[in-house]
Amino acid sequence: MPGRAACLFAIVLSACVPATQEVTVGVETVGVDPAAATGWNVEDDLAQDARAFFFAQADLYLAGASTSEGGPLADMLRAMGRDDLVYPSPEHEPRIACPQRWVDPVELVSRASAGARAVIIESEKHAPEQIAFVQRVASRLAGDGFDTYADDGLSFGPGGTSDTSAPLVTEGSVARDPGYGRLLRDMKTHGMELIDPGIWWTSPRELAALPAEEQRARRHLALAQQVNRRVLSRSPTARAIIHAERGDEAKVLEKELRRLSGFEPVVVSFVRCSETLEAPAFLPDSGEGEWPANGADIVIAIPRPPMVSGRQGSAKDSGEAPVAVPAVFAPQDLPVLVEARRAGDPVLAVPEDRLLLMPGERLPLLLMPGSYRIEAWTKNGPISEPVSQLVD
Repeated sequence: MPGRAACLFAIVLSACVPATQEVTVGVETVGVDPAAATGWNVEDDLAQDARAFFFAQADLYLAGASTSEGGPLADMLRAMGRDDLVYPSPEHEPRIACPQRWVDPVELVSRASAGARAVIIESEKHAPEQIAFVQRVASRLAGDGFDTYADDGLSFGPGGTSDTSAPLVTEGSVARDPGYGRLLRDMKTHGMELIDPGIWWTSPRELAALPAEEQRARRHLALAQQVNRRVLSRSPTARAIIHAERGDEAKVLEKELRRLSGFEPVVVSFVRCSETLEAPAFLPDSGEGEWPANGADIVIAIPRPPMVSGRQGSAKDSGEAPVAVPAVFAPQDLPVLVEARRAGDPVLAVPEDRLLLMPGERLPLLLMPGSYRIEAWTKNGPISEPVSQLVD
């Protein structure tokens, strides 16, 4: 992979040399039904605004901004499929050995939550493998009778979500990430009511002045109030899954929910462990290594899966396959943003995968089997018509 300096040189001189990737190639045809692409080049389109945001992040990367893990640029690079550009930070490195899996952790959470009105799942939201496992746990709990999914990263208008099936990029900061989009799509498919923290600040100026830790604490406080008011206090049978970013601020959510509702939530915390080929496993409090989630009822250790053709997968058994980016979208002299959406999804849908490519780079998309509409842009606009692609 060319470094930042090499990519900048390539943008000026178009001199990066393409590399060949071994990938699974789907069946592709250029052009799609015009109805499926309505609005893809409208100047005031919200989807275009979202892409402009990502190109601004790419400019920051090329200008030399820090890509250290845990920082805002690192999170945005991951949302553009470029985990390989994130600089590992020692404080974010796993300090726990992956334990032996002697019980199915999804089944363990299901049984522990059998009589609960609320389950709080704490995870690192920048870790794709943890978001993928949140999806597995939440899907099981939905089948167990939980009917609400609340998330501190969601943000809706007064009417709530405007699409009952597809996740939209306008539904909060977490909706920038394709892996999170798959989680939200699954929750919508299960018919779950989605709850956001609502408006918890008085003005944009106040919001901008708050430290990140204080923002998270207030957001968690507001989410607990929303869940109690809109879900638990309205129906004696309502049950909620609450997903929040792991950290000291998450304890505010747990404490406030207990105070308001009188219910004792089951708290499940996800942490990263060191190996890459292990499966997620229950981590008993007698496990080896530093204890990272004091106060949780269940801690699940989740390894980061291995890279796939230069891309970071979400899980070793995810079913994602590397799929070649259509040749028409190959970057020449400018960074290219490639997005793959499900066929028939609206233009504001969260893509199933998003990939930032620098001049000369040849990385694949990672896609589940299905039919997709693939589009690509430079910061100057779309490269060509969308490509329809079937992945077997």
